[in-house]
Amino acid sequence: MSNHVNHLLAQWLPLKNKHKWVLGFIFKTEGSCYRKAGAMMLFSDAGHQLGILSGGCLESDIVKKVQRVMTDGVSRTAVYDDEDEEDIAFKLGVGCGGVVHLALVPVNESNQYLSLDVVSKSLSNGKACEWRCAVDGTLGDCTELEDYSAKSRKAVLDTVDGKRMLSVLMQPPTHLLVIGGGYDATFMTKLASLQGYLVSLWDPRPAQARLEHFPEVNYLIEDPSAEGLRLHMGEHNIQAAVLMSHHREIDAKALQVLSKQSLTYTAMLGPLHRKQEIMDLAGLGDTNFTQYFASPAGFDIGGELPEHIALSVIAQCHAVFHTKPTHLSR
Repeated sequence: MSNHVNHLLAQWLPLKNKHKWVLGFIFKTEGSCYRKAGAMMLFSDAGHQLGILSGGCLESDIVKKVQRVMTDGVSRTAVYDDEDEEDIAFKLGVGCGGVVHLALVPVNESNQYLSLDVVSKSLSNGKACEWRCAVDGTLGDCTELEDYSAKSRKAVLDTVDGKRMLSVLMQPPTHLLVIGGGYDATFMTKLASLQGYLVSLWDPRPAQARLEHFPEVNYLIEDPSAEGLRLHMGEHNIQAAVLMSHHREIDAKALQVLSKQSLTYTAMLGPLHRKQEIMDLAGLGDTNFTQYFASPAGFDIGGELPEHIALSVIAQCHAVFHTKPTHLSR
């Protein structure tokens, strides 16, 4: 299960009225901590635990506190201090050396579900939003953002009208297009899905991209034409693409479509000389791609198996989207 907020809320949404729910969220940290402010986890009286608030070391104690919130409906806060010998975090041997401030609040119709249903809708529609929640659980709201470039990527804790309010930028999941539905692409789609990505898959060959081999794919593009690919990309907010069909004409056809899109990350498997061959076949040049184009695709991690290639490509894609150095490229 992915811990991406979009996935957590998608699982919670159809069950929100069937069980009692408590939201746990970190509103402040000090020092080194596994999760930072804004991390969230949902608990139900049926035993659901969606997400993670630590490396797994605090959850057992958190569940005990959650049960008390479910019983009396009263929000609570908790502090876990790994340097305090009397604190439960120290006794559990967490080992991170930091302090975690945690809020545990009911989520129900009476507090408008803290607007988590609105957050889920925004993210599912490919829209970023700013979620604000009172630490005492009395208020939650969500505002969609067309441009969030100026927004802090870190959660911000403020005091508004006497209430401590946490503001969190919620970004929609990255949508990755995989060109090619062979065996090696199964590793790419699985790993992308684990990162919380939405995944589209296109391969015009009837024997490839079979649904039974790609159960985690969100969109299997059935139209084999370049126009079908173009229309799909126009309907969905696809931000990244990996070409791995191992077929010159298919990659060239796809590259022509991709060159007209505003992608943040594009990668193509194969050696450097193959990139030039495909570019020539497509009638394109490097200037047709203004964003990051990796060919050979992925970081050089010393692997050659399909699972190694998937790891190197998804890691590179993640680095690009989080503006981290990509000097490890091949």
